[in-house]
Amino acid sequence: MRVHGGEAVVRTLERLGVEVVFGIPGVHTLAIYDALYSSPIRHILARHEQGAGFMADGYARVSGKPGVAIVITGPGVTNIATAVGEAYADSSPLVVIASNVEQDWQGQMLGHLHDCRDQLGIMRVLTKWADRARGVPEVPTLIREAFSQAINGRPRPTHVEVPLDVLRGTGEIDLAHLEQPARIAPQPSSGAVELAVAAIEASERIVIYCGGGAVASGASAELVELAERLGAAVLTTIQGKGAVPEDHPRCLGNLWEAGNPVDRLLRQADLAIVFGSKLGAQDTENGKLPLPERRIRVDIDAGEILRQYPPSLAILADVRAAARALLEALASRGISRSGWSVEELAACKRAALEQAWGAEHAEWLRALRAALPRDGILVNDMTMMAYVGNRHYPVYEPRTYLFPTGYGTLGFALPAAIGAKIARPEAAVVALVGDGGFQFTMQEVATAVQFELGIPIVLFNDASYTAVKDEQARSYGRRFIAVDLVNPDFLRLAEAYRIPAVRATSPDMLTEAVTAALNRSRPTLIEVPIDFPV
Repeated sequence: MRVHGGEAVVRTLERLGVEVVFGIPGVHTLAIYDALYSSPIRHILARHEQGAGFMADGYARVSGKPGVAIVITGPGVTNIATAVGEAYADSSPLVVIASNVEQDWQGQMLGHLHDCRDQLGIMRVLTKWADRARGVPEVPTLIREAFSQAINGRPRPTHVEVPLDVLRGTGEIDLAHLEQPARIAPQPSSGAVELAVAAIEASERIVIYCGGGAVASGASAELVELAERLGAAVLTTIQGKGAVPEDHPRCLGNLWEAGNPVDRLLRQADLAIVFGSKLGAQDTENGKLPLPERRIRVDIDAGEILRQYPPSLAILADVRAAARALLEALASRGISRSGWSVEELAACKRAALEQAWGAEHAEWLRALRAALPRDGILVNDMTMMAYVGNRHYPVYEPRTYLFPTGYGTLGFALPAAIGAKIARPEAAVVALVGDGGFQFTMQEVATAVQFELGIPIVLFNDASYTAVKDEQARSYGRRFIAVDLVNPDFLRLAEAYRIPAVRATSPDMLTEAVTAALNRSRPTLIEVPIDFPV
């Protein structure tokens, strides 16, 4: 059929099964928006392109499907860049579609609206794959490739640029043979599985370490069965929380800290099997995590698997496929291990929780957990109470704990929670924010109001950029500068948005407030005054 470029974008998204997109219209994307007018695709209107990117990211993290954001040329692209950087660092499949000035004028800075010297270059350094449509017939092929790249291999953001002359021009497209890209799960080689089984058979105490790749592959059932067969202790990264339920008797969660009881347990291990983790600097405290010398690393990313903690055996494969192959091989040979008793692991976990960083504030996380159902979703910002949650908030299901780990940007939680709620409208979704980070993207409250999303926004308020202030106290002689905040009256701010608001001054009050908020069809602001002494 012969269509204009904007219609080619929308019809392709429909063909690929996209149900929702996030964005803000501009004069350079009106050809796309005009096509959306008659499309079944739902459009969620953000208040800033960064918010749109975080929404699409939250949608992707919860659904496992690519989140789609549509932005304008120039400032739209640079505004969404932070969200794209976060998605890249945390391996989230975000697809960004942006306009640009006409191809004849690109890069010349002749004063056209939203001129940018090298817009595609900006996106190429932030994404896994990026390309430009140079004519209408290319649009479907490129968008499909963006989706395929986003979900295959290591999931990461991608980008398609559609210049104005393409959006407004016409051309022939053929969607009849355009199929939705399938996620290909690379299988482990039989030789690698045999070597892994031999290593397991020669070991007594085995640690299973789960990262974000374990969650992305949907390997929870296989990992639980493997842990039980091997008598293993299971640890997770922050991104790996929920890969194995944290109330499973073999799961120690994200509780490792240098010198603590989990650290001592790890030093007893004679084999580690690492599933889908880069063993990054934050999770290992720059290499202090005491994994045994004999370690098997399973990862889908060939560029990652050898970089840190070099393995004695590398298995380049999808985590779920590898775990399943190991289970089949172990079962066929009747191999199992007793490892640690569940009593030993329970005692280790209790002691680690008592000593873990932030234990003095853990009651607030227990209060949140009490209000959320087992499959409830907690979306965190970069804030002190969220850091406490990384240790003290137990996660029972995959894709229910969102945290901006790698890039570490402020302002993630609220818009990502909106995306999560759009992906799973039946689920309980809570945004956990600090007073500083909330003000990066608090305008997205308007989006939650407009689309009637019942998201409790739990705001821990200590009138400070506390993590920065704490570092100034420890490393810069308490010379505090630019860290104390003059905040608005957050309850009156909520009143301006015409949403319920309450101040919770105890954990019990927090549980009650969140429980009530989850029964509403609009957001609720719950302010919690808190003190983090520095």
